[in-house]
Amino acid sequence: MKLADIFEIDDPVCIEPALSDHPEDGYTGMAASMESDEGRLLVDENEEPIAAAFHDDKGWLISSFIYRPFSVDIIEKIESCEGEIYQEKRDVYIRSIREYYCDEIVREFPFVTEDNRPGRYEMIESLFDDIKLKKCGKTALDFCCGSGVATSVLSAEGYETLSFDYDASLLSLGIQQKRLIPEKTMCIDGADASLFCEPADLGIGLMLGDITNFNADMWENIVHELLSLSKISVISVATGPEIEKVAGWCQDAGRKPDIIQNDIDPIYDAWVCYSEEK
Repeated sequence: MKLADIFEIDDPVCIEPALSDHPEDGYTGMAASMESDEGRLLVDENEEPIAAAFHDDKGWLISSFIYRPFSVDIIEKIESCEGEIYQEKRDVYIRSIREYYCDEIVREFPFVTEDNRPGRYEMIESLFDDIKLKKCGKTALDFCCGSGVATSVLSAEGYETLSFDYDASLLSLGIQQKRLIPEKTMCIDGADASLFCEPADLGIGLMLGDITNFNADMWENIVHELLSLSKISVISVATGPEIEKVAGWCQDAGRKPDIIQNDIDPIYDAWVCYSEEK
């Protein structure tokens, strides 16, 4: 469902430039200070406020409170312009927000070159089959999903998959190629995943890297998020030294890593770390 349909308005614009900006409290103040002639408050199924839309001479502006606290200033703003209250399920609204930003990404990167090499899908499919991921639950998180090849494999296996990457152009490619579904895709930093994701049965991070001494702290944060949000975790890298770092991070998180040398794809997924929540 589109944001315009939820609020019954035309051509809404989100006050937050990107999904990753949603936790920032400053956008609440911006919405509350608008010179508005009309307002609409959106509550979820539990009647908790989750968003507001305000109209001025430039059109409709939406501010969301999914990832930051709601403010009484918004209630006062709604009352000042005799606003109405609308209701929608929280999950429906979250999916609409993701779709909105994915539409923006595709508009920003309309022309993208395919990065998926022939046979990549089948290689991932074989890897998942070998480590028996078909029996690992119903929900999955695809960290650093790129253009979504692994996501498409998980979806074919019946997983409800939420995918994200920091590279908007790759997400645009995946969306245009139908490997990624806009309402289940986000452009965020994997190190902030816990702000935007619920825990899942399975978490994957394929083809991470390059992991060097220079950027190891960044990747450690991402791996920590992956482990904390998934009961079963699968991470692949290209080299032995990289997998040793990943294994160490798993141990730091209280997990016992199972390291697999993968002959199916000796380039992208040469080394695989499998671990389970205790």
